[in-house]
Amino acid sequence: MNAAGLRERLARGRAYLEQRFVEPERPAVAIEVRAGSIGVVRVTGQGGQIALGAAALVELPPGVVTLSMTETNVKDVPTFTRTLGSALEKAGVLGTTRAALVLPDPVARLALFPSAEVTAKKRPQVEELIRFKARKSVPFDIREARLAYVPGTAAGSDQTLVAAIARPVLEGYEAACRAVGLEPGLVELTGAALLTAAFDGLPTADRLLINWDDGYVSLLLARGGWPLLARTIVGPPAASATEVSREVSNTVLYYRERLGGTGLAATVLRSAFLPAAEAAALLAGPLGETPAILDGLVGLKGAEAGGVASQLLAGAVASARGSFR
Repeated sequence: MNAAGLRERLARGRAYLEQRFVEPERPAVAIEVRAGSIGVVRVTGQGGQIALGAAALVELPPGVVTLSMTETNVKDVPTFTRTLGSALEKAGVLGTTRAALVLPDPVARLALFPSAEVTAKKRPQVEELIRFKARKSVPFDIREARLAYVPGTAAGSDQTLVAAIARPVLEGYEAACRAVGLEPGLVELTGAALLTAAFDGLPTADRLLINWDDGYVSLLLARGGWPLLARTIVGPPAASATEVSREVSNTVLYYRERLGGTGLAATVLRSAFLPAAEAAALLAGPLGETPAILDGLVGLKGAEAGGVASQLLAGAVASARGSFR
């Protein structure tokens, strides 16, 4: 075997080991928390086809969850815990001990850093470099943050994707899960889960994902399935069609003028705020085309695609489907 062949085999072996022992195993049950609801999804594999095993969506009373990057989001712990238990029971997975927890985008900071600037031999050293780089871009003490990071090497990118979340924010959600006997086996942001579901495995091209939900709208530019830019707008501007349209237009302009973009191959929308068709029509102007509507239930055996549930449960579906990727 020549040197090139040996290096290829070693690289494949390393990738397998990292996937098997470093990356967490993805649960087939996912819980998606929104400001106004808790959704639970379970997927199964049947003869090589992914099927919707069960799904439930239970509304949260106003004020139970308040989206924040700096303080605990769960303001009414007993009500949140009861609602979570009810959603698990309706989905027929009460008693499940491990699930993915999908949180709204505004509760954490997503950032991209040049990989060369956050490279070190040992993981603790990498985390220290990331904390130093991220300290001015988060509204909380970065020393107390929980971090997750993924180098873009496998996607052909020289950028490392970093997620930082304040401990009180994450621990509030995790404590509620443990109160019903559930261990969050994986925690991810809705936008990141949707990005993977929308673009993973597609040829390298520039795309835009818009995640519009109650209280926020996220804009994720990606090349293939890897982010180039991640922005989240919160508060009143996220509830204004005019403001959201302006932000979308500015993002497309930034892509062309600052990132050297030559044209978006696709734009995809998930709207859990407005009816998806209405939101798509509103954004057609600033995008120059009507965005495709992301429907996570498409292709799932036993699922009815195209309904409201396909938008409200999109993050949970994307996360759970990832267990079969």
